[in-house]
Amino acid sequence: MDREARRQAADVNVPATWGRGRAVRLPDPELYASDTPIHLTIGADHGSPFAAGQIATLVCDSVEKSSELLGFRLYVYCLMPDHVHAMVSAGSTGRPISEFLQRMKSFTTRRYQALTGRRRLWQASAFDRVSRPGEDLATIVRYIADNPVRRGLVACWADWPHTRVFVDL
Repeated sequence: MDREARRQAADVNVPATWGRGRAVRLPDPELYASDTPIHLTIGADHGSPFAAGQIATLVCDSVEKSSELLGFRLYVYCLMPDHVHAMVSAGSTGRPISEFLQRMKSFTTRRYQALTGRRRLWQASAFDRVSRPGEDLATIVRYIADNPVRRGLVACWADWPHTRVFVDL
């Protein structure tokens, strides 16, 4: 879609979506390819597949490697038994966040299929929350990191083996 078509689409008061998912997206697609931190929540298709150590390690490694290969900035991630939270930005790459989602989900799904014989790993889309000007980045990072604490899995986020924070708190 060229710049003029994106501008016209942004003028329409109907939010856009990625793919077949139902997650509402902001009408400005350039925001998703900027150096703006975006909090993603990506749900498992069924059950709690990330409770198993091998699958959990696979997903954590893929979040980190996908960010690195695309040149994205990774602030934090937290893998829960049935979903993953990650805060990333495209940095100066100009690539849309959908490239991160596609790379990470495709890689992990192929490996998951090979390990388990099951077809689907992820829900069709992801939910996002774009950081707004003036929001404290450390507060959002702490919120993501504290997910296992709020669920009662650990007393301190640093004790959860599937959380990594890449910024100072």
